[in-house]
Amino acid sequence: MRKFVLVIVICFLGILSISGQTSGSKILVKGFVQSETGENLVGVHISLKGDSKTYDVLTDAQGEFSVENVLPGNYTLKASCLGCVENTQKIVVVGGMESLKISMKRNENQLSEVTVTTQKRSQNLIEVPITISAISSSMLKNFQINDLDVLSQYVPGLEVQIQSPNNPSFVIRGVTSDDGDSRVQQRVSVFQDGVSISKARGSVVELFDMERVEVAKGPQGTLFGRSAENGAIHLIQNKPVNLLTGEFSVGYGNYNENIANGMINTPLVNGKLLNRFSFAYNQRDGFIKNLSGGTLNGKNTIALRNILRYLPDSKTTLDVILNYQHDSPPGTSFKSGTYAPAGGDVDPNTFADLGGGGKDSLYIHRDVAGISVPLTRTLSDYWTFNSLTAFRHFNTDEAFNADGTKARVLYFHEKENNNQFSQEFRFNFTDKKKLSGFLGASFFYENTRQEVPLQTNPQLFYTLLTPVVASTYATEMAALSTAISALGSAGYLTSTETAYFLSEVPTAKALIVDGKANPTTNLPYLSPLVPYLSSYLSSSSLALLSLFDGSELPTSYSETYANYNKTSASEIFADATYKLTHRLSLTMGLRGTYEHQVGEYSSWSSGSTVLGYLTGYYPNLLSYTTDGERTSASKDYFSYVGRLAANYIFDNNSVYASVSRGRRPGVVDIGTNGADSANFLKPEIIWSYEAGVKGALLGNSLSYDLAVYYYDWSHFQSSELNTSTLKFVATDAGKAHSFGIETGLQYRFAQGSSLFANYGFIDGKFNDTGENGQSQEYAGNTFRLTPKHSFSAGANVIVPVKKEVIAYFRPSYSYKSKVYFEDENTDELSQKGYGLANLNAGVTFVSGKWFYDLGIYSKNLFDEKYTIDGGNTGSLFGIPTFVGGTRRTYGVVLKMKF
Repeated sequence: MRKFVLVIVICFLGILSISGQTSGSKILVKGFVQSETGENLVGVHISLKGDSKTYDVLTDAQGEFSVENVLPGNYTLKASCLGCVENTQKIVVVGGMESLKISMKRNENQLSEVTVTTQKRSQNLIEVPITISAISSSMLKNFQINDLDVLSQYVPGLEVQIQSPNNPSFVIRGVTSDDGDSRVQQRVSVFQDGVSISKARGSVVELFDMERVEVAKGPQGTLFGRSAENGAIHLIQNKPVNLLTGEFSVGYGNYNENIANGMINTPLVNGKLLNRFSFAYNQRDGFIKNLSGGTLNGKNTIALRNILRYLPDSKTTLDVILNYQHDSPPGTSFKSGTYAPAGGDVDPNTFADLGGGGKDSLYIHRDVAGISVPLTRTLSDYWTFNSLTAFRHFNTDEAFNADGTKARVLYFHEKENNNQFSQEFRFNFTDKKKLSGFLGASFFYENTRQEVPLQTNPQLFYTLLTPVVASTYATEMAALSTAISALGSAGYLTSTETAYFLSEVPTAKALIVDGKANPTTNLPYLSPLVPYLSSYLSSSSLALLSLFDGSELPTSYSETYANYNKTSASEIFADATYKLTHRLSLTMGLRGTYEHQVGEYSSWSSGSTVLGYLTGYYPNLLSYTTDGERTSASKDYFSYVGRLAANYIFDNNSVYASVSRGRRPGVVDIGTNGADSANFLKPEIIWSYEAGVKGALLGNSLSYDLAVYYYDWSHFQSSELNTSTLKFVATDAGKAHSFGIETGLQYRFAQGSSLFANYGFIDGKFNDTGENGQSQEYAGNTFRLTPKHSFSAGANVIVPVKKEVIAYFRPSYSYKSKVYFEDENTDELSQKGYGLANLNAGVTFVSGKWFYDLGIYSKNLFDEKYTIDGGNTGSLFGIPTFVGGTRRTYGVVLKMKF
């Protein structure tokens, strides 16, 4: 199938390239295009129309263009781009022509040009044969998009679920990336100015002072590296400019929300040294009242950034980018769907009673810091050298109640510490005519440690286990009851003794009764019967029975398990676009990777517990003990990813098709099936086949895009619940596939006013059989966290009030259909379709050098109640927990800018 598709694509390209070739003289027409302010314009469509022939090209990253083999004569040169007034002029083509300079004026009745850097160079969106959603700085500000989960409401095919800053899930086109295990790599990459921040616990960052966000869909390993199996989210921050400017905003809303943001841009040394400092602060009380103290599902974030830019000469740019973010919100409400709090219900959007030992015992503490040093040096008209050096560190500690009740029987911490270093060297090249691209090498190293301490009360833990014991050993318990009755009938037991021992046979007990914890102080007393039951029960049942000696259970126990990962990866890569004709281009890319992964495991406890015999981890309770020692395993991986794409441009539109191979790194999993048992997961492979069309119509007032894709997975990595070990185990789930359609429209109907709408369809499922023909556990099931249908729509309406005063009205609405929270696809662990409405409105006015904006905002305007996650750790014990979504928020914001 793959070879067939490649042959078809190559034949198609060959036919078009042959039909598009012409002959002519060797006169070269070249020039450059700038805005009225002197900014080089990328992707401007240049049309050179003569009596017998028309030539079409686009300006490059420097705003330059060149047209070869132009016949002498009279021509009409037309320059056009989104958001610009068309520039038309008459020229005479003769030998030895000088470079043309074209100036473009802004057209307020058209959409703005979209420039992206997904292919490591500035390009017009229609030049890139990839499905890309580019969210501009103005849209981020206009619609108050400050969080990644809010961003996903406006991007078809993207879902971002944030339980907390420590627990995000990123989903692009049905593939979820959210594993916090230090040894597992992500499927979806998140980048911050070219630096990977993809590790789950460190990937949530505030969106403030942003230039734009680019969401590239489909396998992007060639462009973004080893963890971009199915897409990349690229956060591009504003850089310093040679201008003294600043902006500040403050706001207040319900749930005691406090907002403060700011930026100051300062030229320091004669335009050679520039600095930009920005910050964001957002604090809000939790939506969920906790009867055990405080609130849950709140926010408390402060983020700082400083960018220093050094311009020693016209050919060199050196930036030093510092980022820091601190999160300390209240804890997450993992509310039980089985046991309601006193006087309440199991709805995850109402009050909870999560025991944790006090008001401040459920929390998130998270620090993320990074420094990156990008360097760009123009070597010649054809070559540019780029270097990117980066170091990143994050440290997190989340304390949560995983049983979702007052009992506090599953009180966990999740702690993770990560250090990451990366270095990339890249050479960009262009011959200014037909060929452009890049080649380079990179190195990546990370050292990560994840610790999961557990604190519990064994008296409550045994109560929690009774339904599991009763169901897991149902046959044995029935046989035991029959045997006890038989002993009574045979005269070995009195009627009183018979009744007593029958009452001691384990049965399911409720963890919470009338809103209060229900401990079991002693184990059942059945061991004296063991000598009399050898003819009635199996040896394994007798071994289990001998545990029940009536001893008193302690009231406290703790243990910790930890996993560790060290990864070093070296990569070489190249990507090139060749213009077969002035309309048709072919892009090919390849990236080779060598990885060395080391996975480690350790576990320790406060002492042995007899309950470990019931869970299978004795002397520990939920993890295989190593007495604090580390067990280790390692593996080397060699791999490649690549892409082949064709792009055909006509006017301000393009049609593209691509075939690409993506990869998720393999996993060195140790400690899951035994303290020193290693499980080496194969790298997950995806083949992607995609075609699309995008561009602008109606005089550039309407932009559109449409993409159709099909994915084919092998070695699909997933996790399965092992009921005998009460643990999710990493596995190769085998094969899976997905088919999808995405489309988007944006229409500018008046000066400054526009409408937008997006739609996404995804049908992603596990195949019926795996690679060896075996039946798959999740055969036919839909991917988790994947709505089949999603759409969003909105408007930015600008109404002039009087000179230098305008009013704005910006409503938006997003909808997603039913999603399953786990691959098992049970209705209990799902959320039916729902929609969210948002609104921003206000007035802006100018006074002297100052620009003011007074606005109101509301997110989830109609207070839709919905669930963002279900199942979680509680599912291991038959008591799933659920996390409610964001409730209605509203407030007022004052912005000032100079």
